[in-house]
Amino acid sequence: MTKVLIIDDIPSFLHEVRGLLRNEFSVTICQSPIRGIRRALDDGVDLVVTTLVMREINGLEVIQRLRSRGFQGAIVMVTGFGDASTAQEATRLGATDYITRPLVAKELSSRLRRAIEKTEADAHSPLETIQEGIRTCEPKMVALLELAHIAADADSRILILGETGTGKELLAHAIHRYSRRSREPFVVINCAAIQENLLESELFGHEQGAFTGAIQSRIGRFEQAGSGTLFLDEIGEIPLSLQAKLLRVLQSGEFYRVGGNRKLHSQARIVAATNQDLNKRVDEGEFRADLFYSLNVVNLNLPPLRERPSDIPLLANFFLERFRDKTDKPKKFSSDAISVLKRYNWPGNIRELEHLVERSIILVQKPIIEAADLPSQVRAAADLKSDFNSEFEVDTGLPFHIAKDRFEQAYFRSIVERAGGNYSLAARMAGIERTAFFRKAKKVLSTT
Repeated sequence: MTKVLIIDDIPSFLHEVRGLLRNEFSVTICQSPIRGIRRALDDGVDLVVTTLVMREINGLEVIQRLRSRGFQGAIVMVTGFGDASTAQEATRLGATDYITRPLVAKELSSRLRRAIEKTEADAHSPLETIQEGIRTCEPKMVALLELAHIAADADSRILILGETGTGKELLAHAIHRYSRRSREPFVVINCAAIQENLLESELFGHEQGAFTGAIQSRIGRFEQAGSGTLFLDEIGEIPLSLQAKLLRVLQSGEFYRVGGNRKLHSQARIVAATNQDLNKRVDEGEFRADLFYSLNVVNLNLPPLRERPSDIPLLANFFLERFRDKTDKPKKFSSDAISVLKRYNWPGNIRELEHLVERSIILVQKPIIEAADLPSQVRAAADLKSDFNSEFEVDTGLPFHIAKDRFEQAYFRSIVERAGGNYSLAARMAGIERTAFFRKAKKVLSTT
């Protein structure tokens, strides 16, 4: 029988949940979250149910400690607060599901069984069957995935390069699942999303009283990862002041919590990712060369979607299937719509395609999504690309710098006209960041 451990410091709740589940599960209760963590790790528990608010430590800390110590079972958090941010944090830390009260026996039992099934499926799913899927038929992507497969098993550090939206985190997760550490935690930290003064604490943890607001000790991402994989997303954004400390962990495995004097050790594998040119950042003195070389053992460069034209229909149809539950009837793209999608530049890459498909599923009422149903900026940019060869003829009799200047003048004039004078739209059509586009267009067009 499936073994379930319920953790809460309120006896009435423990007995309530045990009563709801005792006919279908082997249920154990524990009033102390600290003891509950030890029991979950020692007794071969299949699923832990924990509440959010407890006196000893809260439910988020329970999830953190369980995952950092290698607990592979399902974890379900139960709370009376339907707070989306708390649910997201619980999921990020490793919760399998998040349930709000009141509890109903049949629904609770069903949710717990689904949580166990999901955990078992995740533990056994190979690289090719990750839910989000790395879908490709492009030779360059197939070759990259073969290299990722080899690197995953080698246990070396990996640096993933690629534009925003190309699937760097998805690839990192696939590498983890295919590695010998697949049953250990996969922990993510986005170095660009956390304030500089908080990033050290997020990485290494802190002790109680280490700074204003540190009312209790907290483990960082290195401890959460345990012997699993720590994914350092947007590593190019990590401040210089922290780079030396990160390098120390990579070289020796040693670190200290903020405000602490006890030496800790990390066994985590590091996979990092960035959309920046780290060689350039090193030359500019913004990124340590020794840290770059330490991270860049295996280099995986994800191509942008515009360089994967054969994958665009494949991915578009994959996202159609994923979003089928948002509509009563199945939908598909017409051949003309697919042709437009393949000609578009995709500055936002796979993430932009995913959002376009979701938008089309919701807004288009017909079973066939036509080219005319696609967003105007996508159609305009695709038309611009198809007209490229006829509109910008090359005069090979000109010196290069003159031909280049004439091309730029014609290109920027044409794309701004097609966007109706809207520079933001023109920048998106060109696949160039808005400020850079405006600066370049102003310079080029002022000379015409």
